[in-house]
Amino acid sequence: MNERLRQQLFDPFAMALAVVGVTVALIVAMGESLLALFQPGDTKDRLDRPELWYALVLSLAVIGVAGFLATRPKGTTGPLEREVVIGSRSFFEEPLPPISVRVRTGPTGTVEDVQSGYTLYAQNGALAEVLGVLPGATDFGKRFAGFYYAKGLFGASEELWIPFEAVMTVYPETQSAFLAIKGDETEHFGWNVPPESVRRGPARRHDEL
Repeated sequence: MNERLRQQLFDPFAMALAVVGVTVALIVAMGESLLALFQPGDTKDRLDRPELWYALVLSLAVIGVAGFLATRPKGTTGPLEREVVIGSRSFFEEPLPPISVRVRTGPTGTVEDVQSGYTLYAQNGALAEVLGVLPGATDFGKRFAGFYYAKGLFGASEELWIPFEAVMTVYPETQSAFLAIKGDETEHFGWNVPPESVRRGPARRHDEL
């Protein structure tokens, strides 16, 4: 699917449908809980049904709290103002620039050729710029040949620790290296967290691993 078409049409509608689905699920769950909590019996007078009054009071309370919070000045609602959306790119932001064919120029190299200044590419475009190279280490019981300390590009994580094993092809002439991942999957692989050998702060206990 075209990247721009997905951002402008598919993503907004998918998000809207997801919100509608969650809202419907909450309404159904609340209704079922009210019916289970209150038994109206055989009464036909709706004014005598306590579950309806309970739902009305609960709804007004939710609206009142939400309205009060919405009128608070910026900086006074604490955690409620935190950004919780995953990612930093807008739905309507232009798609990532395509990978130029000139990047794959010259003879291929090895992971030892990758140094500071190299650009690391995922399949969908530039992912990070190498800032330094870290020697091999053992992290969570797994031995890594080494890590590239990199700065994320185009909304990727600010700091990345990418293992040598992720590199598929290296082009020293253009200072480019291609990773065996489809896109910005750095958080999924845990590359946004420093390896245990270089982690900032005290080391974790064995019972915390």
